[in-house]
Amino acid sequence: MNNKIKLAVAMLFMASINSTWAKSCNEVRAGIDMGSGTTKIQVSEVNVCTNTLGKVLFSQDKPIGFNEDLAESANNQLSPAIQQQGIEALKQLVEQARKYHPTRITGVATAVFRTAANGPEVIKQFNRQAHVSLRVISQAQEAELGFISAKAALNDPAIKDTDLLVWDIGGGSMQMTTYNLNNGRETAEIYQGKLASVSLKDLVIEVLMNKDLKQVNSPNPVAPLADEILRLVNFYARTHVNPAIMQATKNKRVIGIGGVHGYSIKDQLKPINNQYSIADLQRVAKDKVNLSDAQLTGEYRATDVTNLLLVEGFMQALNISTVTLVKANLIQGILLQ
Repeated sequence: MNNKIKLAVAMLFMASINSTWAKSCNEVRAGIDMGSGTTKIQVSEVNVCTNTLGKVLFSQDKPIGFNEDLAESANNQLSPAIQQQGIEALKQLVEQARKYHPTRITGVATAVFRTAANGPEVIKQFNRQAHVSLRVISQAQEAELGFISAKAALNDPAIKDTDLLVWDIGGGSMQMTTYNLNNGRETAEIYQGKLASVSLKDLVIEVLMNKDLKQVNSPNPVAPLADEILRLVNFYARTHVNPAIMQATKNKRVIGIGGVHGYSIKDQLKPINNQYSIADLQRVAKDKVNLSDAQLTGEYRATDVTNLLLVEGFMQALNISTVTLVKANLIQGILLQ
Protein backbone atom coordinates (compact mmCIF):
# COMPACT_ATOMS: atom_id res chain seq x y z
CA MET A 1 0.00 0.00 0.00
CA ASN A 2 1.57 3.29 -1.10
CA ASN A 3 1.72 6.40 1.04
CA LYS A 4 -1.22 8.14 -0.70
CA ILE A 5 -3.53 5.20 -0.09
CA LYS A 6 -2.34 4.95 3.52
CA LEU A 7 -3.08 8.66 4.02
CA ALA A 8 -6.54 8.34 2.49
CA VAL A 9 -7.38 5.34 4.71
CA ALA A 10 -6.12 7.20 7.78
CA MET A 11 -8.23 10.25 6.94
CA LEU A 12 -11.35 8.11 6.45
CA PHE A 13 -10.64 6.40 9.76
CA MET A 14 -10.29 9.71 11.59
CA ALA A 15 -13.45 11.08 9.95
CA SER A 16 -15.33 7.99 11.11
CA ILE A 17 -14.06 8.45 14.66
CA ASN A 18 -14.99 12.16 14.67
CA SER A 19 -18.46 11.38 13.32
CA THR A 20 -19.02 8.70 15.97
CA TRP A 21 -17.75 11.02 18.70
CA ALA A 22 -20.03 13.84 17.53
CA LYS A 23 -23.06 11.55 17.50
CA SER A 24 -22.28 10.20 20.94
CA CYS A 25 -21.91 13.74 22.31
CA ASN A 26 -25.16 15.10 20.86
CA GLU A 27 -28.38 14.37 22.68
CA VAL A 28 -31.91 15.69 22.24
CA ARG A 29 -33.53 16.74 25.53
CA ALA A 30 -36.80 18.39 26.55
CA GLY A 31 -37.16 20.75 29.48
CA ILE A 32 -40.28 22.10 31.22
CA ASP A 33 -40.59 25.23 33.36
CA MET A 34 -43.96 25.12 35.14
CA GLY A 35 -44.34 28.56 36.66
CA SER A 36 -47.05 30.35 38.59
CA GLY A 37 -48.63 31.86 35.49
CA THR A 38 -47.01 30.24 32.46
CA THR A 39 -45.86 26.73 31.57
CA LYS A 40 -43.01 26.55 29.06
CA ILE A 41 -41.39 23.67 27.19
CA GLN A 42 -38.33 23.51 24.96
CA VAL A 43 -36.66 20.73 23.00
CA SER A 44 -33.00 21.30 22.17
CA GLU A 45 -29.88 19.55 21.07
CA VAL A 46 -27.36 19.30 23.91
CA ASN A 47 -23.67 18.55 23.58
CA VAL A 48 -23.14 16.40 26.67
CA CYS A 49 -19.36 16.34 26.15
CA THR A 50 -18.96 20.12 26.36
CA ASN A 51 -22.19 20.69 28.34
CA THR A 52 -23.41 23.32 25.90
CA LEU A 53 -26.72 23.93 24.17
CA GLY A 54 -27.19 23.43 20.46
CA LYS A 55 -30.10 23.97 18.08
CA VAL A 56 -33.56 24.66 19.52
CA LEU A 57 -35.93 22.19 17.86
CA PHE A 58 -39.20 23.22 19.50
CA SER A 59 -40.37 25.86 21.97
CA GLN A 60 -43.83 26.77 23.20
CA ASP A 61 -45.59 28.16 26.26
CA LYS A 62 -49.14 28.31 27.60
CA PRO A 63 -50.61 30.72 30.16
CA ILE A 64 -52.10 28.82 33.11
CA GLY A 65 -53.30 30.91 36.05
CA PHE A 66 -52.13 28.73 38.95
CA ASN A 67 -51.27 31.76 41.07
CA GLU A 68 -54.60 33.49 40.51
CA ASP A 69 -56.43 30.26 41.31
CA LEU A 70 -54.53 29.91 44.60
CA ALA A 71 -55.21 33.55 45.50
CA GLU A 72 -58.95 32.81 45.31
CA SER A 73 -58.68 29.59 47.35
CA ALA A 74 -60.21 29.37 50.81
CA ASN A 75 -58.01 26.43 51.87
CA ASN A 76 -54.64 27.28 50.21
CA GLN A 77 -55.09 24.52 47.64
CA LEU A 78 -55.03 24.51 43.85
CA SER A 79 -58.55 23.78 42.65
CA PRO A 80 -59.59 20.71 40.63
CA ALA A 81 -60.47 23.07 37.76
CA ILE A 82 -56.97 24.58 37.48
CA GLN A 83 -55.42 21.14 37.90
CA GLN A 84 -57.46 19.90 34.93
CA GLN A 85 -56.48 22.94 32.88
CA GLY A 86 -52.85 22.38 33.83
CA ILE A 87 -52.68 18.69 32.91
CA GLU A 88 -54.46 19.26 29.60
CA ALA A 89 -52.00 21.99 28.63
CA LEU A 90 -49.03 19.94 29.81
CA LYS A 91 -50.13 16.90 27.80
CA GLN A 92 -50.50 19.04 24.69
CA LEU A 93 -47.02 20.51 25.11
CA VAL A 94 -45.45 17.11 25.81
CA GLU A 95 -47.20 15.54 22.80
CA GLN A 96 -45.59 18.17 20.56
CA ALA A 97 -42.19 17.70 22.21
CA ARG A 98 -42.23 13.91 21.76
CA LYS A 99 -42.26 14.35 17.97
CA TYR A 100 -38.56 15.24 18.28
CA HIS A 101 -37.77 12.02 20.21
CA PRO A 102 -36.06 13.52 23.27
CA THR A 103 -34.08 11.10 25.41
CA ARG A 104 -35.68 12.63 28.50
CA ILE A 105 -38.38 15.12 29.48
CA THR A 106 -37.55 16.75 32.81
CA GLY A 107 -38.55 19.97 34.45
CA VAL A 108 -39.26 22.05 37.51
CA ALA A 109 -42.26 23.59 39.24
CA THR A 110 -41.77 26.86 41.08
CA ALA A 111 -43.36 29.38 43.47
CA VAL A 112 -47.06 28.52 43.42
CA PHE A 113 -46.34 24.82 43.94
CA ARG A 114 -44.13 25.65 46.92
CA THR A 115 -46.93 27.73 48.43
CA ALA A 116 -50.00 25.59 47.75
CA ALA A 117 -50.75 22.96 50.41
CA ASN A 118 -51.37 20.39 47.66
CA GLY A 119 -48.63 21.67 45.33
CA PRO A 120 -46.28 18.65 45.59
CA GLU A 121 -49.17 16.21 45.19
CA VAL A 122 -50.43 18.07 42.10
CA ILE A 123 -46.98 17.76 40.51
CA LYS A 124 -46.90 14.02 41.31
CA GLN A 125 -50.23 13.63 39.52
CA PHE A 126 -48.95 15.63 36.55
CA ASN A 127 -45.91 13.34 36.34
CA ARG A 128 -48.07 10.22 36.35
CA GLN A 129 -50.56 11.50 33.80
CA ALA A 130 -48.16 13.19 31.37
CA HIS A 131 -45.30 10.67 31.84
CA VAL A 132 -42.71 13.33 32.59
CA SER A 133 -40.36 14.06 35.48
CA LEU A 134 -41.17 17.37 37.21
CA ARG A 135 -39.91 18.36 40.66
CA VAL A 136 -40.80 21.23 42.97
CA ILE A 137 -37.66 23.26 43.63
CA SER A 138 -36.78 25.76 46.35
CA GLN A 139 -36.43 29.45 45.55
CA ALA A 140 -32.66 29.24 46.00
CA GLN A 141 -32.52 26.37 43.49
CA GLU A 142 -34.69 28.43 41.15
CA ALA A 143 -32.26 31.34 41.42
CA GLU A 144 -29.18 29.24 40.67
CA LEU A 145 -30.95 27.49 37.78
CA GLY A 146 -31.91 30.86 36.35
CA PHE A 147 -28.29 32.02 36.55
CA ILE A 148 -27.10 28.90 34.69
CA SER A 149 -29.75 29.47 32.03
CA ALA A 150 -28.86 33.13 31.55
CA LYS A 151 -25.16 32.45 31.20
CA ALA A 152 -25.82 29.60 28.77
CA ALA A 153 -28.04 31.86 26.67
CA LEU A 154 -25.34 34.56 26.53
CA ASN A 155 -23.04 31.94 24.97
CA ASP A 156 -19.84 33.88 25.65
CA PRO A 157 -16.97 31.88 27.22
CA ALA A 158 -15.21 35.12 28.16
CA ILE A 159 -17.96 36.08 30.62
CA LYS A 160 -17.29 35.05 34.22
CA ASP A 161 -19.93 34.27 36.82
CA THR A 162 -18.67 37.21 38.86
CA ASP A 163 -19.40 39.63 35.99
CA LEU A 164 -23.18 39.15 36.08
CA LEU A 165 -26.23 39.79 38.20
CA VAL A 166 -29.20 37.79 36.88
CA TRP A 167 -32.66 39.24 37.60
CA ASP A 168 -35.47 36.71 37.20
CA ILE A 169 -39.09 37.84 37.64
CA GLY A 170 -41.95 35.39 37.46
CA GLY A 171 -45.58 35.37 38.51
CA GLY A 172 -45.10 34.54 42.18
CA SER A 173 -41.44 35.11 42.98
CA MET A 174 -38.41 37.21 42.09
CA GLN A 175 -34.76 36.20 42.26
CA MET A 176 -31.53 38.16 41.86
CA THR A 177 -28.38 36.08 41.70
CA THR A 178 -24.69 36.87 41.44
CA TYR A 179 -21.38 35.28 42.43
CA ASN A 180 -18.55 36.84 44.43
CA LEU A 181 -15.04 35.60 45.07
CA ASN A 182 -14.36 34.74 48.72
CA ASN A 183 -10.85 33.43 49.43
CA GLY A 184 -10.54 32.43 45.78
CA ARG A 185 -13.82 30.52 45.70
CA GLU A 186 -17.07 31.57 44.01
CA THR A 187 -19.94 32.04 46.43
CA ALA A 188 -23.54 32.61 45.37
CA GLU A 189 -25.36 35.70 46.63
CA ILE A 190 -29.12 35.41 46.17
CA TYR A 191 -32.11 37.67 46.77
CA GLN A 192 -35.32 35.67 47.21
CA GLY A 193 -38.39 37.90 46.93
CA LYS A 194 -42.12 37.31 47.06
CA LEU A 195 -43.17 40.50 45.29
CA ALA A 196 -43.48 39.59 41.62
CA SER A 197 -45.89 39.96 38.70
CA VAL A 198 -49.09 38.35 39.95
CA SER A 199 -48.42 38.99 43.63
CA LEU A 200 -48.08 42.75 42.98
CA LYS A 201 -51.21 42.79 40.85
CA ASP A 202 -53.15 41.00 43.61
CA LEU A 203 -51.75 43.33 46.29
CA VAL A 204 -52.90 46.38 44.31
CA ILE A 205 -56.41 44.97 43.92
CA GLU A 206 -56.83 43.68 47.46
CA VAL A 207 -54.96 46.29 49.52
CA LEU A 208 -54.74 49.54 47.55
CA MET A 209 -58.11 49.20 45.79
CA ASN A 210 -59.80 47.32 48.66
CA LYS A 211 -61.53 44.91 46.26
CA ASP A 212 -62.22 41.16 46.40
CA LEU A 213 -59.86 39.03 44.28
CA LYS A 214 -62.69 36.57 43.70
CA GLN A 215 -64.63 39.30 41.93
CA VAL A 216 -61.89 41.48 40.41
CA ASN A 217 -59.01 40.06 38.41
CA SER A 218 -57.41 43.21 37.01
CA PRO A 219 -56.42 46.58 38.54
CA ASN A 220 -56.50 48.43 35.20
CA PRO A 221 -56.56 51.33 34.69
CA VAL A 222 -54.08 52.04 37.50
CA ALA A 223 -53.48 55.76 36.82
CA PRO A 224 -54.96 56.99 40.15
CA LEU A 225 -52.67 54.61 42.06
CA ALA A 226 -49.54 54.61 39.88
CA ASP A 227 -47.46 56.87 42.14
CA GLU A 228 -48.54 54.96 45.24
CA ILE A 229 -47.65 51.63 43.61
CA LEU A 230 -44.22 52.95 42.69
CA ARG A 231 -43.58 54.16 46.25
CA LEU A 232 -44.68 50.81 47.65
CA VAL A 233 -42.41 48.84 45.31
CA ASN A 234 -39.49 51.19 45.93
CA PHE A 235 -39.89 50.83 49.70
CA TYR A 236 -40.22 47.04 49.45
CA ALA A 237 -37.03 46.77 47.37
CA ARG A 238 -35.00 49.03 49.68
CA THR A 239 -36.05 47.11 52.78
CA HIS A 240 -35.95 43.54 51.45
CA VAL A 241 -33.03 43.24 49.03
CA ASN A 242 -29.87 42.13 50.82
CA PRO A 243 -26.77 44.40 50.89
CA ALA A 244 -24.64 42.04 48.75
CA ILE A 245 -27.10 42.29 45.89
CA MET A 246 -27.42 46.06 46.30
CA GLN A 247 -23.64 46.33 46.02
CA ALA A 248 -23.60 44.09 42.94
CA THR A 249 -25.98 46.36 41.01
CA LYS A 250 -23.32 49.10 41.11
CA ASN A 251 -20.62 47.30 39.16
CA LYS A 252 -22.09 44.24 37.46
CA ARG A 253 -23.98 43.71 34.24
CA VAL A 254 -27.67 43.18 35.06
CA ILE A 255 -29.32 40.47 32.94
CA GLY A 256 -33.12 40.24 32.85
CA ILE A 257 -34.71 36.83 32.36
CA GLY A 258 -37.99 35.07 33.10
CA GLY A 259 -41.55 35.65 31.99
CA VAL A 260 -41.86 39.31 33.01
CA HIS A 261 -38.66 40.35 31.26
CA GLY A 262 -38.91 37.98 28.30
CA TYR A 263 -42.52 38.68 27.42
CA SER A 264 -44.19 41.56 29.27
CA ILE A 265 -41.33 44.08 29.38
CA LYS A 266 -39.83 43.15 26.02
CA ASP A 267 -43.15 43.24 24.18
CA GLN A 268 -44.15 46.57 25.70
CA LEU A 269 -40.82 48.40 25.39
CA LYS A 270 -39.44 46.77 22.23
CA PRO A 271 -35.95 47.77 23.41
CA ILE A 272 -33.11 48.51 21.00
CA ASN A 273 -30.29 45.95 21.34
CA ASN A 274 -32.37 44.26 24.06
CA GLN A 275 -31.42 46.94 26.59
CA TYR A 276 -33.76 49.23 28.49
CA SER A 277 -33.57 51.97 31.13
CA ILE A 278 -35.91 53.59 33.66
CA ALA A 279 -36.66 56.27 31.07
CA ASP A 280 -37.94 53.59 28.68
CA LEU A 281 -40.26 52.19 31.36
CA GLN A 282 -41.58 55.65 32.21
CA ARG A 283 -42.18 56.51 28.56
CA VAL A 284 -44.42 53.48 28.02
CA ALA A 285 -46.09 53.54 31.45
CA LYS A 286 -47.10 57.21 31.02
CA ASP A 287 -49.82 56.21 28.56
CA LYS A 288 -50.56 52.66 29.65
CA VAL A 289 -51.54 53.53 33.24
CA ASN A 290 -54.64 55.18 31.75
CA LEU A 291 -55.78 52.11 29.78
CA SER A 292 -58.37 49.50 30.74
CA ASP A 293 -58.10 45.80 29.91
CA ALA A 294 -60.36 46.40 26.91
CA GLN A 295 -57.83 48.92 25.55
CA LEU A 296 -54.82 46.71 26.20
CA THR A 297 -53.84 43.62 24.22
CA GLY A 298 -52.31 40.25 24.98
CA GLU A 299 -52.93 37.34 27.32
CA TYR A 300 -51.13 39.05 30.22
CA ARG A 301 -52.83 42.46 30.06
CA ALA A 302 -53.97 42.21 33.70
CA THR A 303 -50.34 42.37 34.88
CA ASP A 304 -48.55 44.23 32.06
CA VAL A 305 -48.95 47.75 33.47
CA THR A 306 -48.13 46.85 37.07
CA ASN A 307 -45.12 44.94 35.70
CA LEU A 308 -43.78 48.24 34.33
CA LEU A 309 -44.16 49.83 37.76
CA LEU A 310 -42.69 46.78 39.52
CA VAL A 311 -39.51 46.88 37.44
CA GLU A 312 -39.22 50.67 37.62
CA GLY A 313 -39.58 50.66 41.40
CA PHE A 314 -36.82 48.08 41.84
CA MET A 315 -34.51 49.87 39.42
CA GLN A 316 -34.98 53.14 41.29
CA ALA A 317 -34.40 51.56 44.70
CA LEU A 318 -31.30 49.62 43.62
CA ASN A 319 -29.84 52.29 41.31
CA ILE A 320 -29.91 49.98 38.28
CA SER A 321 -29.19 52.08 35.18
CA THR A 322 -29.81 49.54 32.41
CA VAL A 323 -30.98 45.96 32.06
CA THR A 324 -30.00 43.61 29.23
CA LEU A 325 -32.74 41.20 28.21
CA VAL A 326 -31.71 37.63 27.46
CA LYS A 327 -34.05 35.01 26.07
CA ALA A 328 -33.80 32.58 28.97
CA ASN A 329 -35.96 31.09 31.70
CA LEU A 330 -35.15 28.02 33.75
CA ILE A 331 -35.23 25.62 30.82
CA GLN A 332 -31.67 26.17 29.60
CA GLY A 333 -30.39 25.16 33.03
CA ILE A 334 -32.76 22.16 33.15
CA LEU A 335 -31.47 20.93 29.79
CA LEU A 336 -27.85 21.18 30.93
CA GLN A 337 -28.30 19.44 34.29
